[in-house]
Amino acid sequence: MSFASFRRPLYLWNLMIRDSANNGFFTQTLNIYSSMAHSGVHGNNLTYPLLLKACANLASIQHGTLLHARVFKLGFQADTFVQTALLDMYSKCSHVASARLVFDEMPQRSVVSWNAMVSAYSRVSSMDQALSLLKEMWVLGFEPTASTFVSILSGYSDLDSFKFRLQGESIHCCLIKLGIAHTEVSLANSLMAMYAQFCMMDEARKVFYLMDEKSIISWTTMIGGYVKIGHAVEAFGLFNQMQRQSAGTDFVVFLNLISGCIQVGELLLASSVHSLVLKCGCDEVDSVENLLIAMYAKCGNLTSARRIFDLIIEKSMLSWTSMIAGYAHSGLPAEALDLFRRMVKTDIRPNGATLATVLSACADLGSLSTGQEIEEYVFLNGLESDQQVQTSLIHMYSKCGSIKKAREVFERVTDKDLTVWTSMINSYAIHGMGMRLSPSSTK
Repeated sequence: MSFASFRRPLYLWNLMIRDSANNGFFTQTLNIYSSMAHSGVHGNNLTYPLLLKACANLASIQHGTLLHARVFKLGFQADTFVQTALLDMYSKCSHVASARLVFDEMPQRSVVSWNAMVSAYSRVSSMDQALSLLKEMWVLGFEPTASTFVSILSGYSDLDSFKFRLQGESIHCCLIKLGIAHTEVSLANSLMAMYAQFCMMDEARKVFYLMDEKSIISWTTMIGGYVKIGHAVEAFGLFNQMQRQSAGTDFVVFLNLISGCIQVGELLLASSVHSLVLKCGCDEVDSVENLLIAMYAKCGNLTSARRIFDLIIEKSMLSWTSMIAGYAHSGLPAEALDLFRRMVKTDIRPNGATLATVLSACADLGSLSTGQEIEEYVFLNGLESDQQVQTSLIHMYSKCGSIKKAREVFERVTDKDLTVWTSMINSYAIHGMGMRLSPSSTK
């Protein structure tokens, strides 16, 4: 029996929509609205923010724009709550220009509206626009909240330049003046994450030790930051401190610790971390399993790496690649190729990284015929334009003694980067043909 067969008043439809949206059943939320619309009931300013929230979480710009048209038709242009929800929907659907149009046309704005627009720019790392809007917001008398700054700081997660470092430090100074830099846990975590992104761990540590309260994310951010800059010893020291304070653990902590073990390459330390992973029940998380394989391979214990690999019931492409790379990088190319042959018989299709690893094994084995078979596989699966694969093919043919085939692959590369050029130059060099790739020969 469909929802439309009932003659429900609006408040009952709103209750169903609210419960569905709040429980994360976003597709169902839109389906309920569809039934409501077919029954001839119009929504109000409580209905549409919930529906737009569902669109935002589904990243459904199609449904979002249809709802925008409906909202416009019903005359909700002056409703700050509805317009803010529209703005947020466009932001989360990566339509920042549309979000800005909604923002600019709002007759009245709340702090939440300003925060949503700042967040929209930060989400796409348009930090100059985000900071400009922050200044404008402040001048107009809207005091930024902790969530405003959390949004801005998150925008630096994929950036790394001196300009952005200065911006980040300026924001930190601003937070200190406001007296909220170390009192709000989420804000302090965002500050540390920003400094970790910029590899400024001394600054991150200052924030960490000044925090009134620390969450698991606080510890994880610091441990991950130290691993990122190659300071595994500091990362493990912090983890020991974390355990003494009974701060709890999660699988992200173990991802960082395992990465630290890969850097250090000490089997005893790796075994200890693995024991902790087993004790906490995180060993069946896909990303943890794959890193454990890489960790044992790095430590020279391929038996343990293979045992973990064999215990994975549903192997992902990353699982296969991790084990193949383990063999290849440990000087066992025949085992790497054998495992690759097993992989292609499954439903998993290798990507460029997998094929590059296998081609490296062919190069080490000096097996031209196997390398040619893999090149055929590359063409059959449409990976011939993958530059990682192309570079590996050049290297493989060179190591297998066919400089002519290496040059043929090189000529097929339409957009040659430094790695491709270097690979071809090295190929000529190891064949004693250092002058063959002179500038005149490439015209």
